[in-house]
Amino acid sequence: MTKAGALDRRYILFELQGPEMDEKSLKHAIYAEALRFFGEYGISHAALKLMEYDPSTKKGILRCERDYLEKMLGFLALVSSLDGSEARLVSLKSSGTIKSLSTA
Repeated sequence: MTKAGALDRRYILFELQGPEMDEKSLKHAIYAEALRFFGEYGISHAALKLMEYDPSTKKGILRCERDYLEKMLGFLALVSSLDGSEARLVSLKSSGTIKSLSTA
């Protein structure tokens, strides 16, 4: 049984193709691009959150609300720069649990 009002979440495994970034700067860059793409209203409903990021492999996991999964995948495909540097966020896999993405 799920909690009343709880969001159904989906997780996206992505790979950063671009300059080296630490987790904090990547988080701010992704949020800034998402805000520009979705607007304040849209990003509040998307419930976007960077769950984890490993700078050595340049892979990370983003969380979003289930109804925004397709929109979020589209957003990731359209990102061409982060913090003024040319960069791509390539989505590798999406799932309903972090555990299934961590083994990928």
